[in-house]
Amino acid sequence: MRTQSTSFRSLIAVVAVMGLLGTGLAGCGGGSSSGSQDVSRSMNMVTVNWIEGLAMTYMQEAILEDSLGMEVEVNEVQGGGIAFSSVANGDADFFNEAWLPTTHDDPWAKQKDKLQKLGYTYKGTSAGLAVPTYMEVDSMPGLTKYRDELEGVVNGIEPGANVNDQTRNTLERYGLDNFSVAAASGPATWQALKTAVENEEPIVVTGWKPHWKWSVYDLKYINGAKTGHNVDIWGNAEDIFTIVDNDFTETFPKKVVCFLKEFETNDQQVGSLMDAFRNRSEMSKREAAQQWIQNHPDDVSQWLQQAEECAASSEPVEVLPDDATFSS
Repeated sequence: MRTQSTSFRSLIAVVAVMGLLGTGLAGCGGGSSSGSQDVSRSMNMVTVNWIEGLAMTYMQEAILEDSLGMEVEVNEVQGGGIAFSSVANGDADFFNEAWLPTTHDDPWAKQKDKLQKLGYTYKGTSAGLAVPTYMEVDSMPGLTKYRDELEGVVNGIEPGANVNDQTRNTLERYGLDNFSVAAASGPATWQALKTAVENEEPIVVTGWKPHWKWSVYDLKYINGAKTGHNVDIWGNAEDIFTIVDNDFTETFPKKVVCFLKEFETNDQQVGSLMDAFRNRSEMSKREAAQQWIQNHPDDVSQWLQQAEECAASSEPVEVLPDDATFSS
């Protein structure tokens, strides 16, 4: 368990005095959904190197340790498939960034007999091709007038990413065979976006929400190349879920299970979280998470209050159905 800063301890003390932690919320009491006292106070989280997931993970870790009396280990892995397998195989207890039913359909289909959807992390994602609002383009065919300035390049992300394939299929669909997708690391793509915007130059990037770029730059999706516009390539909006193993609700204290089940972020919350992590300078991820918590006590109080209300119910915590979706 990490060491708390003095100011952070003070914040927790204030929250406790205000009664936001409820009866025993931060203590070692509580129980599982079945009421058993034989519960674990140690848990493992798995996360992937996507900034929104990292930010939410380390923020959840801070709350679980400092407000809910848990000892938490965070494991960072490469790729969603590994994260799914980690939970299914018992190496991790939960993963908070399962994009379903489309992005992570394959690992979910392979492992879902060992996994459950505990709750929503974020409702209503989107993906597509994005450009700065100063570009006079609304549809894919409109990109042709920028062909020379763009050098026929659409900026993708890491090689092998599904969104790169979606982009290639979109270019083919609209007959833009003089364009290609340039795969690159996420940081390289966002640096290219930053440079283009600063110079008011044209650029096309693979985009999705939630992501910090929408709160930093004035961007728009291109019509015909985005989620939910009757374009099969990009599909419908999906949701981000917290997935757990089949024994999760009986393994941990009910208030902890309730916190993770009721935890859900909106655009403002996840946007400010990502900004805090992007601009953390020399701070560790844990320190950045603690700072965000200090700066957003109302958000944290809301999540803890929801956890308290959920835990007060005499009914066991119920997981979501396998086919649960909010956005369809």
